[in-house]
Amino acid sequence: MRNYADQDYLHARICALRSRLLSSRDYAVMVREPPDALKSTDTPDGIEAGEVLFREQIKPVLMLAEAYDPYAPIFLAYLRQYEIQNARFLLAGVAGLFHAEHWYDIGPFAILKKEMLRQNLSIGDIRSLVANTYLAEALRDASVSPRLEMNLDVCHFRNLYSAVDSLSVESRKDFQEVLLRRAAMLTVIWSHRLREYSRAGDETIRLSVEKLHAVLGVSVKNHVRLLEESLKQYLEKSRKSGAEESSPVDIERHLEQHYYQWLSSMFHRDFYSIFTVMAYLWLLFCQIKNMMRVLDGRRFGLSAEAVLHTIICAEQN
Repeated sequence: MRNYADQDYLHARICALRSRLLSSRDYAVMVREPPDALKSTDTPDGIEAGEVLFREQIKPVLMLAEAYDPYAPIFLAYLRQYEIQNARFLLAGVAGLFHAEHWYDIGPFAILKKEMLRQNLSIGDIRSLVANTYLAEALRDASVSPRLEMNLDVCHFRNLYSAVDSLSVESRKDFQEVLLRRAAMLTVIWSHRLREYSRAGDETIRLSVEKLHAVLGVSVKNHVRLLEESLKQYLEKSRKSGAEESSPVDIERHLEQHYYQWLSSMFHRDFYSIFTVMAYLWLLFCQIKNMMRVLDGRRFGLSAEAVLHTIICAEQN
């Protein structure tokens, strides 16, 4: 059954779901006293526990994905970001790389199936299987590399950007603001990764992020500049406090937290705004990542303090 709800119902439902998202206090309790869902399972590596956790967390989105036709493309694009993670996972396995990761089950919306992990597929086989799907262009150059990572991120943005056709002019503007800020976040993260891990120069970095910006069709420069200024202030404050020098992981965590806190602040701006929908979806994405970190921390025997340090808090300080 699809298109069974109107906009009022969907936004009211999302407001109710937003109220159930976890707070920093909830995470602190969870790390020290894990609920049954995060305790050890029959599988020693905990992979199954992560997959069960994801299915439980994503269930509300699967139920709402076709409830209101104008928003259906947005929900589908959101779900496909998890399938893009599955594509990374699948290609890493084909390349013979270590890939102890969770498979994200997006139910009837999936193109890639978990059974493909057991089929001894080549990269050529995978390209053929996705030839007529949204993944085709991203995997045309399929090999496990930083370029593939970026191609898949661009693929995700292209999916999201194409989801606005059914929205009003005002909603498109708000939707674009969400994407612009996320594109700025990814631009700064990519730049740091290329500079730190690949020792890339400015021109290489510029060419690498142009493809993402081209998808949006508008300039991201102002958003990138503001985010870089915020990051500079964060690093200066950290140095003055006498803390250890921030690692690339710390920097990425700060950038993500900055984005999710902004989304959280926009959730209640207007009940009918597309911000209500987008903020909930991205905050749920953040929560799923956090819960996976808690699960992995338990799996690898990390201290509660070490696990809490990885948590991204969307609450305003």
